[in-house]
Amino acid sequence: MTSLSWLDRDQVRELMPSVEEQLDLVHETYVASARGRVELPPKPGLHPREGAFLNAMPAWLMDRDVVAMKWVSAFPANASRGLPTISGLIIVNDPETGLPALVMDAEEITAIRTAVASGVAVRHLAHPGWQRVAILGYGAQGRSHAAVMRVLHPDVEVVAWGPRLTAPGHGIEVAPDARSAVEGADVVITSGPMRGEPAPVVDPAWLSPRCLVLPVDYDAQVRPEVSMAADLFAVDDVPQFESFVERGSFAGWAAPHGTLGEALLTEPSGVLRLVCSLGVGSIDAVIAGEVWEREKVARIGLPLRS
Repeated sequence: MTSLSWLDRDQVRELMPSVEEQLDLVHETYVASARGRVELPPKPGLHPREGAFLNAMPAWLMDRDVVAMKWVSAFPANASRGLPTISGLIIVNDPETGLPALVMDAEEITAIRTAVASGVAVRHLAHPGWQRVAILGYGAQGRSHAAVMRVLHPDVEVVAWGPRLTAPGHGIEVAPDARSAVEGADVVITSGPMRGEPAPVVDPAWLSPRCLVLPVDYDAQVRPEVSMAADLFAVDDVPQFESFVERGSFAGWAAPHGTLGEALLTEPSGVLRLVCSLGVGSIDAVIAGEVWEREKVARIGLPLRS
């Protein structure tokens, strides 16, 4: 019988591939998805409290033969309780038997995977010579994105804005308002909270002519007009985007031109480029699969079944 082990967050961190390796893994996974080599159903969600959700994010990576699922929750009210607002587990199954083989805390992978996905988009779709990155919303996701941008471009200029942002440190410039941060940026990343009705502010008139926009907070800060003006509008998974539209998100947005994986298979075109990362389970799966491979050697997890 397949053994079953548990990894806590510190153990996951110990076994994580480097950011550079993650960039290559995620690029590979997006391309595999574009070629039909990933089984990725739209993630079902539960909403037991207003403004909160739990999502199941399964994926099968056919070329790597990795089967995994992330079960993740986001409960903003937990901040007032002194509890994490985002928590979850990732389960990796033996693809031959279907038996669970590894259960791990999802926080470490969740904290970096979205920024790595954005990094893959920047590496291929940012215009040559990109230098200045604006980040609207400088919480955990904003900090992760700044770190990945520095891996891609050690001399990158990062300007951040947030309603209560004062001293982010690490050479981050603080803008007085959102528009000041965005104007003149080569890459714009929005990573604020997603609560209640969106009140987007980022308008096409704010954007540089040759700009890559990455709204990782969905439609919270970027106006629908940006999607209409974009020469390239890609999402990581079109059925997932359509399922969000059916639930009421992305109201007024244009239909995407295709997927990020498809964009990675072609030479970049157009001037204004928009890539919306929806958070698909295949990205968690490829990183979790690599953690599993390393755990097979390290054997640092707690055995739950032998």
